[in-house]
Amino acid sequence: MSYNNKKQDTIFSSITTPLGDELTWRFEEQQSVLLTEFSWEKKERILTTLRRIFNDEWHKKNIKKAPKSLKYELGELANLNKEQMIFTKPATEDFPALAVIWWPWGHGATYSMRIKILNSSYNDAALKLGQANLLQKIVQRIKLR
Repeated sequence: MSYNNKKQDTIFSSITTPLGDELTWRFEEQQSVLLTEFSWEKKERILTTLRRIFNDEWHKKNIKKAPKSLKYELGELANLNKEQMIFTKPATEDFPALAVIWWPWGHGATYSMRIKILNSSYNDAALKLGQANLLQKIVQRIKLR
């Protein structure tokens, strides 16, 4: 799904505005994402804001529960390492589904964050299916022991 620049700016600003004007954003054409980098001092404030905006928070321990459509669209980005996170929210009538990719750099002093407009959405049923599939796998492994 492609958006004209004005609509895309409106979608991105629904995230960038609550995060405040101290972040500098640039569009990364290759991945079609809005990108910012910032120092560790801003980490807690930004995380608090993201947790208010987004419905779902994915990390290394729970990414397997994510809906297949979400993992498929995120591709390699869904292979999370320690401290990497993805915040998502499903589409609404007014906005498409969105993801924020949270990436701490190896040295821990710098973070990058990308906002991505997703082409597909997910809903509560897809989330429950992902959780049920994980539970079924756990039960199967226990039975095999």
